[in-house]
Amino acid sequence: MASRDLNDLVPEVKVKAQQVIQFCRDVGGFDLLIYCTLRPLQEQARLYRQSRARAEIEDKQNKFRQRGFGFLADIIHQVGPCYGRHVTNAAPGESWHNYGEAWDAVPLLGGKPEWSYVDAKEHWDIYGQGVREVGMHWAGDWQSFREFPHAQLRPGGNPLKTQQPDELLAILRGNGLLAEGMLV
Repeated sequence: MASRDLNDLVPEVKVKAQQVIQFCRDVGGFDLLIYCTLRPLQEQARLYRQSRARAEIEDKQNKFRQRGFGFLADIIHQVGPCYGRHVTNAAPGESWHNYGEAWDAVPLLGGKPEWSYVDAKEHWDIYGQGVREVGMHWAGDWQSFREFPHAQLRPGGNPLKTQQPDELLAILRGNGLLAEGMLV
């Protein structure tokens, strides 16, 4: 299961998360709930596999192997069949949550999460401003697939589009998320 513990974020991102929480209190007068930080690769693989046909899963594994991301294909295979509703388009490695470099948050109004951007636009915009002010990227600014809760350290929606396999392995290992022995 994905974490909501700020300690599971890489140190730089943890500090920025704390700064955004404080910014929302100081500027907006509301609390912010960070409800998703680190999502382990295995959890991402389980979420990705549920609701997908075997052929689609095998196609993704083959594409990963062709691009040099065989270790991610192996994780998809290792988690085995998963069933449930469709919840993500991101396979393991395709979300900055998998690297401890992203979080999802929601403004708390009257102690309750306000999920609707339309109903709490001012609060969501203050959250986005705080994210930008600490040097993070807010998915509420994205032109396609806007995701108001999401903030991440690096630009780009999919790490596999901007990083080479050896770079991602180094990030995972550097962040303590993939040990040498975990590769098959």
